Amino acid sequence: MKIECNWSRNDLKKYLHKQRRIPNIILLVLGIYFFYYITYYAYSDIFVDKTVLLLGFAIYVLLLIVLLWVATKIYVFVKLRRNDKKTSKAYGTYRIEIDKNKIVSIIGDEKISYEWKEISYSKFRKNYFFLATKRDKIGLVFRREILRDDYNPLREKVKKYLKENS
Repeated sequence: MKIECNWSRNDLKKYLHKQRRIPNIILLVLGIYFFYYITYYAYSDIFVDKTVLLLGFAIYVLLLIVLLWVATKIYVFVKLRRNDKKTSKAYGTYRIEIDKNKIVSIIGDEKISYEWKEISYSKFRKNYFFLATKRDKIGLVFRREILRDDYNPLREKVKKYLKENS
């Protein structure tokens, strides 16, 4: 079985932004709860102007959103820069070849080959699966959004060969 797929810097950038979505929502909710906790007694006090508290809440939430947006931009920038330094040939067209003995990932002139009996760690999730060996800790990651229609057949074939060779 042979598959070709493309992985670009923009794909990684989209993935990193998507990865920060849930933590940002959690931090936003916790920040709103923190504001409510701090100002709880002020809302019940008759001497405190409620419109000032609501204006303060709006400004606080706006600043929190801006802070989370800036933190996400910095996170993505740092991760992309680190990835660019560590893996100079990470972007481009990948060719994935599978047979009964091994799985091979080829990008440009670089070839990463794992025999099925060498694979010591595998992790299968809904949108990706990961294979690694003890000799190198990098491993291979196969994502659904990159492989699209080839993802499910590839995943089933990998599971089959891992079972046969374990």
